Amino acid sequence: MNYYIPKVEPGIISKNGLYFYEPAQLAKEVFYYVLWGGEYVVNAPYSIRRDYMNSFIFFLIKKGSLHFHYQNQSFTASKDEIVLLDCKKENNYYATEETVFQFFHFNGKHIQELYNAIYDSKGSVYSIPAQQNTIPDILSLIESQQKVDFKISLKIYELLGNILESNSPSFEYRDSAIAKKTPEIEAALSYIQKNFSSKITVEKLSDISNLSTYHFSRLFKKHVGTSPHQYLLNYRLIQAKNLLVDSQLSIEQISIECGFYSTGHFINTFSKSTGMTPGKFRKTCF
Repeated sequence: MNYYIPKVEPGIISKNGLYFYEPAQLAKEVFYYVLWGGEYVVNAPYSIRRDYMNSFIFFLIKKGSLHFHYQNQSFTASKDEIVLLDCKKENNYYATEETVFQFFHFNGKHIQELYNAIYDSKGSVYSIPAQQNTIPDILSLIESQQKVDFKISLKIYELLGNILESNSPSFEYRDSAIAKKTPEIEAALSYIQKNFSSKITVEKLSDISNLSTYHFSRLFKKHVGTSPHQYLLNYRLIQAKNLLVDSQLSIEQISIECGFYSTGHFINTFSKSTGMTPGKFRKTCF
């Protein structure tokens, strides 16, 4: 019996599972991996309180709601919402009505850093489109009792990535917005692509788009997925990489061609983005 699992859990009406999974040593060293999971039907007085567990846990609420105390906060997750907790932190969750939820505990290499990024930007409760939610797939994989370490790791990573990239609750709208840019944003993008070697300001782009700077910046990020400044910087870096590989221009000439205000600025920005200087990048075998 795993000492993390309470011997008596009042309030449980039925269980589908628990399904335990034993990953290979390689999976523990380099993948994300599941420990156990299942589906519970519960009602009051169901309550779990843990001070510490070396794992993370995902919940998917299928019916009803679960209430949480975590990181000095109280919140409730309802039908179709997902919750992610770091079980190394004290946590308590409980039901006050009939509730159905799926869950699994997991761990993995460098998961802490990704969890921290998600928690800092998104908190603990998320709404994403059903097709982006891999929790049912993961439970099916561990229920099958097959050795599918890599598939499980991919599904966990996909789920974490979908949550991190989401703009909940408007994820579906954001995806469609990126695909269908407005004429104002198209005009700005076209201007950047034709004039990236010149000085370009957000004020200039907003004038081209006939929008206020504030409205333009908000609209640009919604439709493109990043700020105007970051898009321009990324575009210049891509052009610089092309010139480094396919031309004999000097580093100084490339910095001018790509709109960087000095060679030093270009080298510092390029190195920060790629982890190598433009000169070293040029010598890399592609």
